[in-house]
Amino acid sequence: MKNILLVIPLIISFAAFSAHHENGDHSDVKMMEHNFAYLSSYTMPAGSNADRIAKSLLENVNTLEEDGYNVCGLLRHQFGGDRAFYSYCYFDSWEQFAKINDSNEPVTREPKQIYGDHTDNIVAMVEKNLTKATPHVLMATYTFGPYLTDNQKRANAKTIFNAYDSAFGGCNLMEHFWGPEQAWYFVCGYENYADFANKVEVLSGIHETELADLKLDVMDHSDDLMIRVK
Repeated sequence: MKNILLVIPLIISFAAFSAHHENGDHSDVKMMEHNFAYLSSYTMPAGSNADRIAKSLLENVNTLEEDGYNVCGLLRHQFGGDRAFYSYCYFDSWEQFAKINDSNEPVTREPKQIYGDHTDNIVAMVEKNLTKATPHVLMATYTFGPYLTDNQKRANAKTIFNAYDSAFGGCNLMEHFWGPEQAWYFVCGYENYADFANKVEVLSGIHETELADLKLDVMDHSDDLMIRVK
């Protein structure tokens, strides 16, 4: 397999396909479904050159699109946990995933790794309400108590997600499929920090009036604010 730097689902982009159909009948154009996403994070080691890492990851993200993933993107940490880059690619089905990965020839020599820790998650897209590639992206990650059933976890995640979705005017909801953690991911966009401030005020109001007294069994929660590179 090629040096795949696997990727985080974030923004669903339908603009290119809408433009095709506005110009006439293009029934031969395949409408991408974006049912799954590859999410990855790459930490920046102390003393590393962030621009050099970004350039390397951009090359790999572009290669992934050439290999057959629908849409890929790259985000860079601004506020949150690890100083990291986050990448994502969408795909429609496991058949598409298999075709891409089985057709890649293994590399004979791996290039020198310039990033630190690396984590991959494959997620299912549950709701796709974020349709614009905004300059800034928020990703919230939630895990829930292990004593809950999967459907109870889903219900609790959906309750919290609805608050984000309402406050930010449309977010994506993703659910763990393969990877190191059984988590739910909310991805929302904002234009700038004035826009972020307005949306946070709405979210805070929803939290206080609708969520603060609910027993949602959240085990762990993190937020990452990111800048779009691609």
